[in-house]
Amino acid sequence: MASLLLSVSGAMVSTSSFVQRPPATRTLLALPKVGLKAGRGRGRVTAMATYNVTLITPEGKKTIKCGDDEYILDAAEEGGIDLPYSCRAGACSSCAGKLVSGSVDQSNQSFLDDSQIDEGWVLTCIALPKSDLVIETNKEEDLSD
Repeated sequence: MASLLLSVSGAMVSTSSFVQRPPATRTLLALPKVGLKAGRGRGRVTAMATYNVTLITPEGKKTIKCGDDEYILDAAEEGGIDLPYSCRAGACSSCAGKLVSGSVDQSNQSFLDDSQIDEGWVLTCIALPKSDLVIETNKEEDLSD
């Protein structure tokens, strides 16, 4: 590799130590399940995961995209899906669903006990997806059985 000397404001710079790399062929669009969101602060951008959430409603199966920082109920509403809810704080059972597969973070809820969570009950108003998942919705009556 040939060496090149440059003069920048009186300083000598050698390019012999620069390594030429092939251009990257992957784009952000090619990366699976990654999105970008504005961060807090000046010019910050942070990565976020996006998951496929399949909702089994009385009207049939519907799949939406949901960020890892977005409540499932909110993402469903943005996707045009009406789900039952009342408090939006994880303090009642109006939005209860049953997790068929996948995982959620619903640590902010205060209604379900540990055994109900272990059985797969989920409150969509306060649940954040942690993987692709499937939830049976409109299950409030089944929860109280």
